[in-house]
Amino acid sequence: MATMCKLYTDTDQLIQPQTWTTVRFDRVLKDTAGLYQGTGSVADPDSALIQPPRDGDFIWFRFIHWDSITVPDGDVRPRQFLEQFCRDPYGQWDSTGSTDADDTPGREFHLASWSFKGRAGQPVAIRVWHDHHEPVAVIHGQFVAMTWDY
Repeated sequence: MATMCKLYTDTDQLIQPQTWTTVRFDRVLKDTAGLYQGTGSVADPDSALIQPPRDGDFIWFRFIHWDSITVPDGDVRPRQFLEQFCRDPYGQWDSTGSTDADDTPGREFHLASWSFKGRAGQPVAIRVWHDHHEPVAVIHGQFVAMTWDY
């Protein structure tokens, strides 16, 4: 049987331009081994974290929905929207599984999976970044960690 932690949020989280920011989760859909480190409040930085209690090979999933943006008339500058998994995001961070995409109509949904080792006691989070000229909200997010090692 697999061990799984699945986190969810529909709470808007405003992301400042050119600032890596962790996405926080206020609902636990499943947590079979106590991997969620948060309080269920997006105000709590630990609500971004999944922390394996033991080493294991994990498949990590993320789903991020960015809010639509407004581009000023005549502004044709491409915008970049990035997401990544990040080990130890509040300490000696180490990112992996980064993806980027333009924010265009119909492309605000970003889904990714990535396989990497979960280390005992080392938290993992999803970080996001963009270079739009004003803040943009993440309006929905899901974060899943799954292992068959325990």
